Amino acid sequence: MVEEKNKSTSGVPQGIAGVICYFIPLVGGLVFLFLEKENKLVRFHAVQSILLWIVFILVLAIFNWIPIIGWLIDIAVVVLWLFTMYQALMEREFMLPAIGGIAKRQVYGKDDSEA
Repeated sequence: MVEEKNKSTSGVPQGIAGVICYFIPLVGGLVFLFLEKENKLVRFHAVQSILLWIVFILVLAIFNWIPIIGWLIDIAVVVLWLFTMYQALMEREFMLPAIGGIAKRQVYGKDDSEA
């Protein structure tokens, strides 16, 4: 019974599915957002990863051309990317500031946002 809870409807363990959401920019999140129907943890990581990659792309497009700032942002992006993959692998619902709340509302709805 425990194994069923940790699986996504695609058959991939939820931790691995969460890592794939972050690891493959935008596409991984979109794939699991559309494939996953029941596992809310996987759906949460899918939505959060899509939003995170959109933010990454915008920030890098704006600041990456400035030598020192661009370099620091590149390092921050890699660290945050690895951190979110680790949280997903550990099957934790770690909410990033600003976008985590949006992702949680999308998955759980407004009434269950505190769940």
